[in-house]
This record gives sequence, C-alpha cells and structure tokens, in this order.
Amino acid sequence: MKRRSSNRKNNIYLPIKGRIESIVPLTEDVNFYRIRSEKPLSYGVGQFFMVSVWGYGEVPISVCSLPEKPEILELSIRKVGFVTNAIHRLKEGDELWFRGPYGRAFPMELSINRDVILIAGGIGLAPLRAAIHWLIKHRKKVRHISLLYGAKTPSQLLYREEFTQWEKEGIKVVLTVDSPEDGWTANIGVVTTLWHHIDVDFKRAVAYICGPPVMINASMLDLYRFGMPLSNIITTLEAHMKCGVGKCGHCYASEKYICTDGPVFSYEEIKRYRLL
Repeated sequence: MKRRSSNRKNNIYLPIKGRIESIVPLTEDVNFYRIRSEKPLSYGVGQFFMVSVWGYGEVPISVCSLPEKPEILELSIRKVGFVTNAIHRLKEGDELWFRGPYGRAFPMELSINRDVILIAGGIGLAPLRAAIHWLIKHRKKVRHISLLYGAKTPSQLLYREEFTQWEKEGIKVVLTVDSPEDGWTANIGVVTTLWHHIDVDFKRAVAYICGPPVMINASMLDLYRFGMPLSNIITTLEAHMKCGVGKCGHCYASEKYICTDGPVFSYEEIKRYRLL
C-alpha cells in the first residue's frame, strides 16, 4: 500500500488542484488569472504548467509571476482554442487544474552587472512579466533595463496598468503597434524598428525575447549583427506540446524536445541545432 501511494504521489501526469481567486480581463481575448494552489509551488522565470479543465483537456501556459508566495500562481491565458475557451468560461471560485512546472527557465543570472533588453510581442510579454519582476527585485545588481514591446493595436497591449510602475522602477518602456487607435501617440511599426530608442552596449548586454516566431527571428538576427554574443540572446520557442515531459514526441525538433530541453534556448543553441 505504501508503494502504491508513493507511485501516485510521484506520478508526473497527475495534476494539482487550484482555485481561481481573481480574474482580470487584460484584452478582448486575454484574461489574467490569480490561482491558489492546494500545494506549495516552486518555479522559475520562463517555465510553464500544463493547465487543464476536466472534460476538455490541457494546454501549456507560461507563468507570469514569481514564486514569492508558494501557494499563488499567476497566468495570463489567451482564448484561442477548445481548452482555453473552456478556461475563459470559468469564474472566480472555480477549480482549475495544473501540473508542472516544466521546461528550462530563463538564465536570469546572466543579467547581473549587464544591460538588459526585453523584447516582446503580443502575449509574449506574459513570461517576460515574470522576468521584469525578477529584475526589479534584483535592481541594484542590474545595469540599464529596456523593454521593447509591440502588439497589433493599443488595446491588445498586456499589463498597461503596470507600465508606469515599471518605469518608476527604472525600466525604460518603449511601445509600438501595427495599427494605431484614436489617442495613440507612441510608435507605429514592428518591434525591430525601436533599437534607436535605447542606449545599450550590445556587446556586453543580454536579451530575453518572447513573441511570434517572425519577431523572434528578426530580433535575434539584429542583435547578432549589433555584436551581442549568441549565448546572451535568449528566447522561448513555441511548440505543439501535449505531455510536457518529453514522452509524447509532439514537440521533438532537431534532436531536442522543446518541453524538456526548452522552451528557453539561446541563439547559439538554436543555430547549432537548427531549431528555427
């Protein structure tokens, strides 16, 4: 009986039960969820959980918080498919299940004594929000911090109410959109048109990138041309992940499982293994 209990306890496929404490709409199709876990959690910046609703399935969702309160998990979830639509129908007080954390975390220690550039597109700001909180927590150990963030329209920018506080903490926030709306006075265009807004020693800096693949590719190539070391250009890769633990093979690419060997990779690794 003890052996059976131990096996159940260590089963990597069994989810943890959580309860939704609050839901905050961020955009028309993205909600911010604050979840209280029945068990204490520990996770790193850039890791993800497999989040599920009974009867609907599960999806990989990156964490957008730090584990400062081990029983609290914060997730930003976009409504794009069958499972995420089911999650968006949940209300405060409802149960939500998750297992993890999975994957490699961002190597945030690379930031120490360096300039830092955060580059995000759309929902890609979610895992980088956790990175921003880490950088603020270790602000005295980090040099200049810049956030370059773009979305299709101003109304699709995430965490708009947090920008002012980030700037107060010494982070330069530079925004851009593809299509402006009434009252928009910031930049128009893709994120890679924003380099002239920041004063950075690219050869000694580190970059953390998350967003659409085309944005990631363009950003990494620009940074490489600016002289940033390949090992200091860090990004997350998207993949069709089903299990999160390297068993199903859905995310296998060029000798690597995105769920276990990633989803965080350096540009050096991406070029070596031809992951993009």
